[in-house]
Amino acid sequence: MRKSSLAFLILPIVLFASPTLPGISGQTAGEQSAKPAQLKIGVERPNLSFRLLSGEKDPSWKSLEGKVVVLDFWATWCSPCIDSIPKLNALHKQFEGQKVAFFSVTYEPGPYVREFMKDHPIESDIGLDDSMATFKTFMAWGIPVIFVFNDQGKLVASVHPKNLNANVLNAALRGEIPQVEQASPWHDPAGAEAYFTKLQKELQEKYKQ
Repeated sequence: MRKSSLAFLILPIVLFASPTLPGISGQTAGEQSAKPAQLKIGVERPNLSFRLLSGEKDPSWKSLEGKVVVLDFWATWCSPCIDSIPKLNALHKQFEGQKVAFFSVTYEPGPYVREFMKDHPIESDIGLDDSMATFKTFMAWGIPVIFVFNDQGKLVASVHPKNLNANVLNAALRGEIPQVEQASPWHDPAGAEAYFTKLQKELQEKYKQ
């Protein structure tokens, strides 16, 4: 009885032991049923449920019809996400004027993201996923992860930013499936969702969202 009680007390500490993604390395018995999964190449138009930091009209697949869509899922605490910003900015500039739309989607509150962008400007349209509905639909727990859709709204690539380049986007523009290494699903989606939710609530309280 004493051993089981001690294990129960230690569990919350273990949940915050991951060096790469703090807070999501452990699993409770209920979380173990949530197996890693990801969107399959060819899937069509997953729901978009985020608003824009700019205050412009929320994007929809109808408004994006005829465009290649690049959806980057990120957060301000994520070092690889930050490292990828210059590369994404360069691609945004390179494909300016072409039928390519870039979105960088986070679950963090707008005021916090604006502060972050003072030191890290982002050229993509910033999406704020307040309900995390889009994170859930896209199963985007292993951030950073980028989804590329063709002009018909079909997924043609799911990649880490290091593997996104002009060749990938040009292939999508041609209606092809790019020859690129696909991203792997995060091993603990339930743990990631719990961690993201915790951080989101802390920031919302700080900024009174």
